[in-house]
Amino acid sequence: MAVAELLAEIDRRRPGAQVLTDPAQLAPYESDALTAFRARPEAVVLARDRDDVIELVRLCHSEGVPFVARGSGTSLSGGSLPIDGGIVIALNQLNRVLRIDPDERIAVVEPGTINAHVSAAAAEHGLFYAPDPSSQQICTIGGNIAFNSGGAHCLKHGMTSNHVLGAEVVLTDGTVVRLGSGGLEAAGPDWLGLFVGSEGLFGIATEITLRLMPLPESISTILAAFPSLEAAGDAVAAILSAGILPVAIEIMDALAIQAAESAVHPGYPHADALLIVELDGERDVVAADFERTQQVIREAGATEIRATEDPDERATIWKGRKSAFSAVGWLSPDYLVQDGCVPRTRLGEALAAIERMSAEAGLRVANVFHAGDGNLHPLILYDGREPGAVERAEELAGRILELCVSLGGSITGEHGVGMEKRAYLPRMFSSADLRVMRRVRDAIDPANLANRGKMLEFGDDEVSAAPGPRAGSPLAGEPPPEVNELAEVIRAARAEGARVMPQGAGTKPALARPTDGVRPLPVGGLAGIVHYDPEELTLTARAGTPIAELAAELAKHGQRLPFDPPFGPRGATLGGSVAAGLSGPGRYRFGGVRDCVIGVRFLDGTGELAAAGGRVVKNAAGFDLPKLFVGSAGRLGVLVDVSLKVLPAPEEYATLRAHAGGLAEALRAVRTLGRSPFDVEAVEVEPSGVVWVRIGGFADRLDPRLDRIAAELGLADAERLRGDDEGTAWAALRELEDAPEGAALAKVAVTPAAIPELDAALEEAGAWRRYGGGAQMAWIAWPAARPPGELEAAARAAGLPGIWLSGEHPSPFFGAQRGGEFARRAVRGLDPDGVFAGIAGID
Repeated sequence: MAVAELLAEIDRRRPGAQVLTDPAQLAPYESDALTAFRARPEAVVLARDRDDVIELVRLCHSEGVPFVARGSGTSLSGGSLPIDGGIVIALNQLNRVLRIDPDERIAVVEPGTINAHVSAAAAEHGLFYAPDPSSQQICTIGGNIAFNSGGAHCLKHGMTSNHVLGAEVVLTDGTVVRLGSGGLEAAGPDWLGLFVGSEGLFGIATEITLRLMPLPESISTILAAFPSLEAAGDAVAAILSAGILPVAIEIMDALAIQAAESAVHPGYPHADALLIVELDGERDVVAADFERTQQVIREAGATEIRATEDPDERATIWKGRKSAFSAVGWLSPDYLVQDGCVPRTRLGEALAAIERMSAEAGLRVANVFHAGDGNLHPLILYDGREPGAVERAEELAGRILELCVSLGGSITGEHGVGMEKRAYLPRMFSSADLRVMRRVRDAIDPANLANRGKMLEFGDDEVSAAPGPRAGSPLAGEPPPEVNELAEVIRAARAEGARVMPQGAGTKPALARPTDGVRPLPVGGLAGIVHYDPEELTLTARAGTPIAELAAELAKHGQRLPFDPPFGPRGATLGGSVAAGLSGPGRYRFGGVRDCVIGVRFLDGTGELAAAGGRVVKNAAGFDLPKLFVGSAGRLGVLVDVSLKVLPAPEEYATLRAHAGGLAEALRAVRTLGRSPFDVEAVEVEPSGVVWVRIGGFADRLDPRLDRIAAELGLADAERLRGDDEGTAWAALRELEDAPEGAALAKVAVTPAAIPELDAALEEAGAWRRYGGGAQMAWIAWPAARPPGELEAAARAAGLPGIWLSGEHPSPFFGAQRGGEFARRAVRGLDPDGVFAGIAGID
């Protein structure tokens, strides 16, 4: 069917649908914010609701017409460029905030919702949506999800993927699936994590559940002038080494400063480099960090410091920074913006190289970047009217991307690959890495209809990578000998039609107990820390490395694993913790395993060693396969290496322990804390109504902070713990020491609203349980005398996913395992012949 006939069918099936075909109407859709690429679509259909989207996708699939889903078109990588012979499905009319639930701290929105409108809707409840790309006044949530957008404030709060809890997705054949648990915790593979950042190649999200955060009680901003970019970069390293985690750290060079002054007149100091540091959170914590940060900046050689808590003054500081991209139009008729990322400890080296390349190319480059996570945004200035200027600018942009990869970084921190960086993806990933990505894409969208040609080439069966080690992969160099042996076993099993299952340290036996016909695959020999840079706050280790070994090494440098994994004293390994998706009490503040894994190397179902992600904390290159391995229980491949982000440990911890009355009152206290401005490290709830609240920070500030929390919760008589007693108590909580022996241990992902119904079933069964991570996960010891199916049925009835950690079960996964056809296709992409033990029970 020709596109014209397809459009006629749309009109028949969806009367009143607005279809644009006139050349003048199509002109605004020919490019996105990267205007160097242009293509005219055959038509643009303005979808009115989800039913329009579903019908349009089904028609495109049945007739083989490619499509691009588009919001505001703010992509800076050509990500929403139309496809020749295809249509654009415009989502701007799907722009409603469907629901705000202040108790659960979520917003449910449509994909055309403007980013800033989410925070505006949440503000009356004392909440906000954290991801803040510079285009947040116009960019849409659907686009943010497609490209895993970041922003200035993601240093502390994370990228879009850290704030998306669920999505309804229309796959490329019109199949509708639901991804994500709707809460902060998951049980089972993170299918939602794979969808976020897939650049529109997997389908269209029609409804998204977002995590909201409490508005900070205090915000302070520091503007500091430095005599050089190197000095400003040294100040960044000094701030983070001091154990301070700002919400944002930005640097602008002299040319960017000049541009901002010309455009919006923020009144910046005259300097070669400006540093902007913002702190937010609990009043007492911000006050202490505010003083220490200024001291560190002063000692780093700042020539001028302006510090303010005044909202108008802070807005002026940020006005100059956020206008930087458009402001260079005052200095040059044309410019290109790049988006590479480097380890922040190599920022100085990267900037010096860019300065040298700029001189060689005869083009000025203005530098403005997210210094806290190494995300560079060099603005290459040129005049397109000059012969050869465009080509020189593009060549310089390419050299900068290659520089980022050579320094161990990424070709994109937050803008995505799109069309612009597609040719550079093989510079970062090996042929094996790219083959896995292509297989996953082709399994989910066999006809490559959705956003065809973005990120990955269309039509080529094989993509060759650039020669040499993949500097951007989690590990460079030869794998250990054990990997080759494991690969041979996998290839042999594939040839024989057999199935295998990885086995680690055995601390979670339900995950590694082979069922009939499945061969065990011991992986315990893959151990050792491969790369750890305390200044970079990243660590790479073999999957079989004991958690206790990692914790001990981090502690030497005053750092920690933010997701606080359990079972370390029992011998739990890094790979096992990732494969089980297990986080401990500390996941409350900085997230779970999925929020901390930044890269993996793994053996796939063909026996090939591949990598995904990288060693930098901000990376939007390729599919987010690392998240997919979280909670996969070894059913998708064998983890070889895992790269993580780590964080400074607080100087000291302190705890409140109180009986709130009953479970309902305890959950009410959890909700109160969730909407409060307090910087809480961990919250645990016992079914009897006992609440544990842990904070960390400077020792002399802890007692006054506990006083405020106790008063807010109405728990004036709460017991207080400090020192060794406090640490021992939380170790017992993390390790589930009071769980009865002989029971089958399980984790169920919950929300506070879902706990009462589940708890009633657990009480009736006589099951031990505790609710961790701020009532986001239920730890359950199921009595040996009760059939496991009773727990599985209770979880399914409540719409909750779970995973068995011990006991004998046909599958470790149970309950409402969302993912549907999307999950089944993704599994085929990673394991095309079903070599690994399967994932049963996907809804």
